[in-house]
Amino acid sequence: MKDIYGTALLYSGGLLDDIHAKTAHGLLRYSDRFKILGLIDQKFNGSMSADLVEHCKENLMIYKDLSAALEQLPEKPKYLVMGVAFGGGMLPEEHRLIVKDALSHGMDVVCGLHQLLSEDSELAGLAEKNGAEIHDIRKPKKAEELRFWSGEIKAIQIPTIAVLGTDCATGKRTMCQFLVEALRESGTKTEVIYTGQTGFLQGFKHGLILDSTLNDFVSGELEKAIIDCATKEKPDLMLIEGQSSLRNPSGPCGSEILLSGNIDAVVLAHPAERKYFDNCEAAEAIIPGIEDEIELIRHYGKEVIGIAINASESFDTSSLKDELGIPVLNPIFEDISPLVDKITSTLITG
Repeated sequence: MKDIYGTALLYSGGLLDDIHAKTAHGLLRYSDRFKILGLIDQKFNGSMSADLVEHCKENLMIYKDLSAALEQLPEKPKYLVMGVAFGGGMLPEEHRLIVKDALSHGMDVVCGLHQLLSEDSELAGLAEKNGAEIHDIRKPKKAEELRFWSGEIKAIQIPTIAVLGTDCATGKRTMCQFLVEALRESGTKTEVIYTGQTGFLQGFKHGLILDSTLNDFVSGELEKAIIDCATKEKPDLMLIEGQSSLRNPSGPCGSEILLSGNIDAVVLAHPAERKYFDNCEAAEAIIPGIEDEIELIRHYGKEVIGIAINASESFDTSSLKDELGIPVLNPIFEDISPLVDKITSTLITG
């Protein structure tokens, strides 16, 4: 994938307070790849990013549209980054104008949708006319560029933790980000293996975009990313970002990480105030209880060593701590040091 670095505007299209703006949320919290200069969100025009998103790296202005942003910013950003995962991975017609505006101003567009904007004749024409590029992060690799699982990973001795979830959009990648920062501060050299578009856009060095990888090669590409990270970075610990969940019927995922990733332990992200799987409410597909999910993971031969609760600030984690006997915390609102201590004592010095 082509190197992408520089100044950027984020687009959240009226959805900055929605869980599906998680790419925007992630880049506001952390990015080694982009210098974020501001956001475009007509609904929250005039607000600041920290008014809506906790733990922003910088408190940035939110603009109504691209013209307003370019008028007020001291420089034209190199990139417009689409920060929302729209339903079905397609670009809704009402959000097409921002892409056209950016390309017309000679800005590159970075998009993680399944719809490949670079294959849209109108948008591709605008890009060529104005000296801009469209970067489709989810553009699949060809089969000949991919590899099967080989078992070489068995030789890797560096401890590895999978950060999985009981559903989609539970804060798995955010938990990885918080953990990697805290572990590094504690003296543990830690790297993240990304498995989604936002992790790539944040600038983590090793990984794959799992849902744009041909299914036969997912395990092999995951293995390759872990081996590459281990040999090139030589960390004390690796964290693997999970996707979806083991039992979400619209996209079950995670067994590849548990088995092919040869992981040592699991941190489990759980949306404690959510009853149904995300986007499965009409089907009344109920998220299993946390104890049941821990038991399922145990059947894979893996141990859950901590729980990251995704819930409102008022949610009380104390009863779950007592029941489960492991760190249970709400990472957006609570100190994560108990989990950091558990990880280091269990996998680094244990």
